Amino acid sequence: MDNIRHERLPGTNFVPVAISGLVWAYRFREGYAPEALEAGDVPGALLAEDGWLWLHFSLTDRLGRDWISSLEQLPEEVRALFLASDEPLGLQASGDVIYGVIADFHSELAGESDHIGRLRFGLSERLVISGRRHPLRSVEEIHRAIQGGLNLPVAGQLIETIIDRFCDSVARRVAAMTDELDAAEDRVVVDMATTERSRLINVRRVTVRVHRQLSSLSSVLRNWHARPRDEKDKPAMHISSKRLADRLESLDHDMHTLQERAKLLLDEVAARQADETNRSLRALSIITALLLPGSMVAGIFGMNTKDLPFTDTEGGFWFAMIIGVVATTVFYWVLKRVGAGLRL
Repeated sequence: MDNIRHERLPGTNFVPVAISGLVWAYRFREGYAPEALEAGDVPGALLAEDGWLWLHFSLTDRLGRDWISSLEQLPEEVRALFLASDEPLGLQASGDVIYGVIADFHSELAGESDHIGRLRFGLSERLVISGRRHPLRSVEEIHRAIQGGLNLPVAGQLIETIIDRFCDSVARRVAAMTDELDAAEDRVVVDMATTERSRLINVRRVTVRVHRQLSSLSSVLRNWHARPRDEKDKPAMHISSKRLADRLESLDHDMHTLQERAKLLLDEVAARQADETNRSLRALSIITALLLPGSMVAGIFGMNTKDLPFTDTEGGFWFAMIIGVVATTVFYWVLKRVGAGLRL
């Protein structure tokens, strides 16, 4: 805390002045474009009464977490959320502040990532503080949209927009994985199952991971919607939890369908591979069995003992060969007769 300077203005809440770990800060005012703030402008903006602020932090910065822990505008429970090591999904309320953890995809330079991270936030009528350990796609998309002029009239709309963007990302993945499964199914039908196993495993891995997050997040929003609302709730803090929960549940149903399709196709691929393995083993077993009589005959005539047949007979080698062929033929005929069902 030695690197953080503080001040208290008369008649105001305690505001830490120097900020570390701040990724960006914006002030939203009705009738004005979003205003990007420098770190030095944030303390003054926190004390103003005009509009609302969004402060976004990297929680990997220890000094940033210390700054949040010193902010008296947030209840103690909210500050503790940003310092906790675990990140379970959930929404809670403390006084006039809504706080919690929601899911979002990681943002990668190479493109869309299937890894899912966590966004922690505290939301009041005039302040939204959010933090993450890894850049998140939906949050980054909203940041770019705000840079392009997107204005959010009320603070609660920011969380709604983040969850909506997360749903958009899931919908894109549903469409892409549906196409992947269609292509894999076509290849499995034309007996090209071996080449599709890795693709199907990847699809199933993603569907299981995303299904778990969608189910948890929709449950969180359902529970939040079912909570009794105080008549003094501020409209600026309202979140359309029912609409978001409905959308998440619809996407979760689609994801679960893809998960089942991928599982069935993997089962079919495994069955075809097992059948191919069985055919190979059956052919190998037949060949091995048919070689046994000839091998036995060759072993007998290879013994260097007295009284071995055809030792002094002209053409004895060919007699031994004929005996081996006859023994193999008789053995094959016996196998067919006893109903072994073996075929060369």
